[in-house]
Amino acid sequence: MAKYRIGLGVTGGIAAYKAVEVMRQLQKAGCRVSVAMTQHATEFIRPLTFRSLTDLHVLVDDYDPQNPDPIAHINFSQKIDLLLIVPATANTLAKFANGIADDFLSSTYLASTAPVLVAPAMNTAMWDKPVTKRNVARLKKDGVHFVEPIAGELACKTVGTGKLEDVENIVTQALQILGSRGVGEKGSRGERASRSVGERETGNGGVEEFSTAVARTYTGDLGAERIVITVGGTREAIDPVRFISNHSSGKMGFALAEAARDRGAKVTIIAGTTSAKPPHDVEVIRAVSAKEMFDAVTKSVGEATVFVGAAAVADYAPAKAAGGKIKKDGRDFMIMELKKTPDILSEVAKKRTNGLLVVGFAAETDDVLGYARKKLEKKGLDLVIANDVTKAGAGFNTDTNIATILSRKGGEIDLPLMSKREMADKILDEIVKLRQDPDASK
Repeated sequence: MAKYRIGLGVTGGIAAYKAVEVMRQLQKAGCRVSVAMTQHATEFIRPLTFRSLTDLHVLVDDYDPQNPDPIAHINFSQKIDLLLIVPATANTLAKFANGIADDFLSSTYLASTAPVLVAPAMNTAMWDKPVTKRNVARLKKDGVHFVEPIAGELACKTVGTGKLEDVENIVTQALQILGSRGVGEKGSRGERASRSVGERETGNGGVEEFSTAVARTYTGDLGAERIVITVGGTREAIDPVRFISNHSSGKMGFALAEAARDRGAKVTIIAGTTSAKPPHDVEVIRAVSAKEMFDAVTKSVGEATVFVGAAAVADYAPAKAAGGKIKKDGRDFMIMELKKTPDILSEVAKKRTNGLLVVGFAAETDDVLGYARKKLEKKGLDLVIANDVTKAGAGFNTDTNIATILSRKGGEIDLPLMSKREMADKILDEIVKLRQDPDASK
């Protein structure tokens, strides 16, 4: 018996194919997913795909002769704990906002008493249109939850806001809504709230582990922790126009912050330059240079119980930045004097108090474990996450990573290719174990 029952509505946009991945991740999290599609959605992806993966009839039209239920929009809507629309087109938002029920999905929306979460995806101009903004505002006022679209290059080659949010973020927000409401099988909004979120009922009335991902999300095992995480790259000014930096996107650090937040921690992010979107409901302090990041960490870490240095901080900065733009006239070469930047990890570890755990990252290109182990020992860290940035699927600007977790007691945990969000939870699992160690960071 599934932990949660989700009605997944798929509408007619190019992002419809991503609904399959959303469904699969929800299934892995212990959810039973029933699918309804608009007629236009079937032109992008066939109902057979969803039917093969759910073993359930995919609803498109109440009046379809093959529909096994003549009042499916009523029965479907009353047997779900969440109605999730991925993607939600501008047309669908307009129907929902104005009470139009001219197809199965819009009728289901009107008939459902479950919470509703929509993930819009559309052309930038359509998203920015005043009428769309009014429809979104009306739906929010009606209590509909939104996974806002993000900026990026769209299928139409337009660059702007309107791209479907990352699948993992959609799934996370869906599970958060379900967890906060204590909903579950048999339609009860709380009758099973006392059951461990790491268990689900089995056919014979017993319980079994259903999803470590869901369990991590709602156990609150980090509820006593105050975590400071540095994220992204730093920029060290050469002149008012140019700077020294690196390829860090901030994705790994933001994944850690999001996972820690979901597990109950109070999280502060100190972010340099990032291209990824920070998680919501987390304090973000911006710091451009290594010195600014060092100052921000110094101010914030005093109240922290865990410090994670995930930022790619520049090791060196120009000794003196030019006051005006440096001209290239008559120059074939330019010699620049560099100075060391503050070593944030070392300083935090050196001055730690009250059992502060200190975690670092080591992005290397050769002898990865050797250099990472030296970093762990030299800086006095509790954990180091080492990764070879030359490997496919690892390193900067990817949604996945491959790493090895090294501990101060000599342990090594190899993490194969996985999403950065999955890896974030693996790292946090090790932090939880360290906290349970009576000898941790005395």
